Amino acid sequence: MNFSSLVVDAQPDRLNDVRAALQQWPGVEVQAAATHGKLIVTVETDSDAQTTDIFARINALEGVMAVAMVYHQYEPEPEQEVLS
Repeated sequence: MNFSSLVVDAQPDRLNDVRAALQQWPGVEVQAAATHGKLIVTVETDSDAQTTDIFARINALEGVMAVAMVYHQYEPEPEQEVLS
C-alpha cells in the first residue's frame, strides 16, 4: 500500500472545481483547502504506478498550476510479508 501527501496549487477562482474533481477519485482525499488556492491532498494506492498516474492526472486538471509530493510511504500488505 502506498500513502502519499501532496500540496496542490490551484488557481483561486478554480479551487472549488479542482476540489470537487479530486473528491470523486477513489483513494484521494482533500484534507484542507485555502482560499488562495492551496490544497492538502492525501492519496492511497496499491502500487507505485497508480500513485504516479494519480499525480499526473492531478497535474493535468484544468485550474491546477502545480503539484508537489511532500510525503510518500510504502507499507506491504500483511499477507505479503514473509515470516522469519
